[in-house]
Amino acid sequence: MNLVESGKVHSCEEQKLLMSFVRKVLDDDNIYIDSERIYESVRVVEDYFPFKLLDFQKFFFSFVDGVFYKDTGDLVFDEYFDYMGRGGGKNGLISCICFYLQSDKHGIKNYDIDIVATSEDQAKTSFEEVDQVIDDSQKLKRLFDKTKEEITYKKTNSTLRYRTSNAKTKDGGRPGAIIFDEVHQYENYDNINVFIGGLGKVDKPRIFYLTTDGEVRESVLDDLKERAKRILLGEDPHNGFFPFIFKMDSLGEVDNPDLWEKANPRINHDRTLKRTVMKQYIAMQSNSELKVAFLTKRMNLPTQDEAKAVAEWQEIKATNQPVPDLVGLECIGGVDFADLKDWCSVGLLFKKNGKRIFKQHTFIHEKSLQFTKFNIDIQEAVNLGLATIVKGIPVISADIVYNWFEEQAEWYVIKKVVADRHRYSALKEVFDAKGLELQGIPNGYITHTKLHPLITQLFANGDLIFGDDKLMRWFCNNVYVDTDKKGNKSYLKIEPIKRKTDGFFCFLHCMSADEELIEMGEGLFLDVYTY
Repeated sequence: MNLVESGKVHSCEEQKLLMSFVRKVLDDDNIYIDSERIYESVRVVEDYFPFKLLDFQKFFFSFVDGVFYKDTGDLVFDEYFDYMGRGGGKNGLISCICFYLQSDKHGIKNYDIDIVATSEDQAKTSFEEVDQVIDDSQKLKRLFDKTKEEITYKKTNSTLRYRTSNAKTKDGGRPGAIIFDEVHQYENYDNINVFIGGLGKVDKPRIFYLTTDGEVRESVLDDLKERAKRILLGEDPHNGFFPFIFKMDSLGEVDNPDLWEKANPRINHDRTLKRTVMKQYIAMQSNSELKVAFLTKRMNLPTQDEAKAVAEWQEIKATNQPVPDLVGLECIGGVDFADLKDWCSVGLLFKKNGKRIFKQHTFIHEKSLQFTKFNIDIQEAVNLGLATIVKGIPVISADIVYNWFEEQAEWYVIKKVVADRHRYSALKEVFDAKGLELQGIPNGYITHTKLHPLITQLFANGDLIFGDDKLMRWFCNNVYVDTDKKGNKSYLKIEPIKRKTDGFFCFLHCMSADEELIEMGEGLFLDVYTY
């Protein structure tokens, strides 16, 4: 704490906030620090592991089993978010923690530990490290029983396991601790919900989330980061959650290697690691893909290829602004779908006070969910009212699409609805029969090249409002800009199967008619009933 607060180590804003947060927590008269227990836990680990714990690791260890409530004896923190750049030693530290929590020094019998990851290789990383420590000690070999899948400390009957695969096939069991490794790969909460379901049957249960940053947005990792931020800022009570974050504060800092310890606190203690990171830093200067990986994984600055991304992730997140009152305003409707047996997004585009406001809803045919695991939590989107799963009929019918616009027309003036002219014929008969204009528009590089400067400007200036729409942010993050030899722009899918783009292209269709919208300011509206 003194190293961070005195500036003797470079630390990110979240680390500085953590120190202030920790001091406030420890000032509570109902909390005590068991320093002897902390020193003993570190000694137990360092007696057997082939390395000594660094200051930041000892600090973390202190809150794993050293800070308690006086009145109940409960842990003050029992849920830990360990977020640092690749190479920071997350797995080495959790290996030490696993070893200690199984031991009689921790002192809880049947304290089983599950390490969970999306791949077996990742799940086995800490398991195999503990296994190697035992093999290197004749004393430990007598104290443990182990197989290729389980390591059991005999005195406490505590078993360490690694777990992967489909959550539907797993039983939560009776674990004492659950470790979720590389959380950035988790596309939803299925595995997490299954495994934490077994907690609470053993004293002092703990949950650990370990990760660098990654490519999956609007899912578990982003939720954990947001939760950590609110706690550190004092906006939410901690409720046992310990936010341990290492990252660069800005892109501009990346060019100063002295600051890299902000994202990787171990880098100045390991010459090989620092040399490796430096080689990658030099290599990424001339390769955009390497640059994206370096910034995202090493520096914990989630980044897209600036030459290709629709917008930087921070710009996409900035669309989460309060939606102004739009009742009575005119708007352009849009529809996008590739196949009515798949996904179909509908939306409305408004202009008000210099902003573009886009409201979307997505219909998802149940068959599309049977064969593809999309990298976003679909059920959460449904629960939030952002999507509807269409069941019991062969396709998303034109009536379903039209009825959504008809409902919106009770509140807004829909000038017309636009759709890709190569697909809109599937809807046009119903729209014409029921009286709402559906217009086919071109959707290709000519249109995209024309719209690209305006869309780029809207994102950059924070002039796009989607409200708190996780699904729309996901759609945007799944699109890249392709530039041909003549400088023509085309918006394309980053990945054709698991990353849908319907909502973004629905927005794009609406933007093609942007010039037809009247700019509205406060106090100006159209009478929806007499227009």
